[in-house]
Amino acid sequence: MSESTAPLGETLDSILARLAKLESAAGIKSGTPAPAASASSSSASSSSSSSHPAVAAYDKYLEEKLGPFVAACDDLGDRTKVLGEAVSEAWRAQGAFLAVAVKCKKPSDQTALGPFFKPYQAAMAKVNPGRDDWEFHEKTIKESFGILQWIMMPSKPKDYILEMIGACDFWSNKIRIKYKKTEPKQIAWCDALKGLLNGLAEYVKGFHLAGVAYDMTGKGGDLPSDAPAAAAPAAAKPKPKAPAAAGGAGGLLAELAKKKSGDSAATGLKKVTKDQQTWRKEFSGGDANPPPAPKPKPKPAAASKFGASKKPLGPPVFQFQDQGMKWIVENQTADTNPNGVLTVEVTDPKHQVYIYKCENATIDIKGKCKAVVVDTCTKSNVLCDTCISAVELVNGKRMKVQVRGVCPSIAIDKTDGCLTYLSAETASLTTFVTSKSSEMNVSWPDANGDYKEKAIPEQFQHKLDVESGSISSDISDLYSH
Repeated sequence: MSESTAPLGETLDSILARLAKLESAAGIKSGTPAPAASASSSSASSSSSSSHPAVAAYDKYLEEKLGPFVAACDDLGDRTKVLGEAVSEAWRAQGAFLAVAVKCKKPSDQTALGPFFKPYQAAMAKVNPGRDDWEFHEKTIKESFGILQWIMMPSKPKDYILEMIGACDFWSNKIRIKYKKTEPKQIAWCDALKGLLNGLAEYVKGFHLAGVAYDMTGKGGDLPSDAPAAAAPAAAKPKPKAPAAAGGAGGLLAELAKKKSGDSAATGLKKVTKDQQTWRKEFSGGDANPPPAPKPKPKPAAASKFGASKKPLGPPVFQFQDQGMKWIVENQTADTNPNGVLTVEVTDPKHQVYIYKCENATIDIKGKCKAVVVDTCTKSNVLCDTCISAVELVNGKRMKVQVRGVCPSIAIDKTDGCLTYLSAETASLTTFVTSKSSEMNVSWPDANGDYKEKAIPEQFQHKLDVESGSISSDISDLYSH
């Protein structure tokens, strides 16, 4: 500040100091204490300290895990918003049950829990999977409602929850594969749901390890005949409004103070010279930012003879996931294993095997397993013993599948070239479900042990009956011999 303006600065400082004293004095006179807030805070603290640890922990779990999942549902649109509301209702209803259970004695008959399942059933009724882009989302949520039945488990409810999480993963993994590189919000939705389910498993492990924590003091009463009302979700806190600018002399002096201190709206702005003003003839354009050069479009990966991309596979993966009871086999080839064969030793019928993006590989699954999913594989061989549920092939090329034991169902979807070998034990039991696939054949042994082979129809003849409005479908004549 120059010597000529120094007196003005001192006068301004004096005026601002006096104004601050006046405002402070006015605030003291007009301000009043707020005993209600203190009482409310004290009451809330007292209530929190008197709550059961299991109930308080469940409320904290909902705050940390349920909120992010509901927000992820809202981000995806109206269809998933309904799913978030249904899950919120069911999970909060379970919280209401746990709050009652810790004050009541353990029921002698599990039928006493029947009324507490009505809120779950009402929430589940809102989820109706359809045949569209949201089918996998709705099926995932439908499976997740089964997790809430852990309160019926007399012991080790966490193990039951982990098993059910595996069933949810079966559908959510389809979402991950479909949107892995295109929509991060879809992956975030799957992650939020997985966090919600895993969080419940950890909560149950900490507070209900041997079943629901009922009142063991002998002072608790019986469970009520009606389910208690669930607590409503906490309302979002309103954002504080920005203080309005003071008017009159006070506002003027405040702005003068900002300018004096250098903290004004114009602070940090660069001075624009004449040669930088686009409307002047002196404009040279020297400081103007040139438009960004267009990025070259990536060339599509060349396709091989069998339709697989020549782009190299990622690192091979072979691991077992405890959560979900699943074997993961990815990016395997004939060169990644001794003798070109990868053996999966299944030790529990609850295990699933997920095979993804393998080329020229042979995967041998030993032992009885729950299900086998083969996704985006090329020229690979999959051998398995007994499969309890189904073997599913998706997006495959030139695949071979052999069932040495029993498999009730084989699903083939978007696969070109699939040869299935069935054992004599399962040949008359296995059913095939196919869609958008071609060059499918099945081979089985006859009574003499000689293998026969038959093509699975991929072409059909459809005829419309105008009077009845129905369509009749028959296999094409190509498969009549």
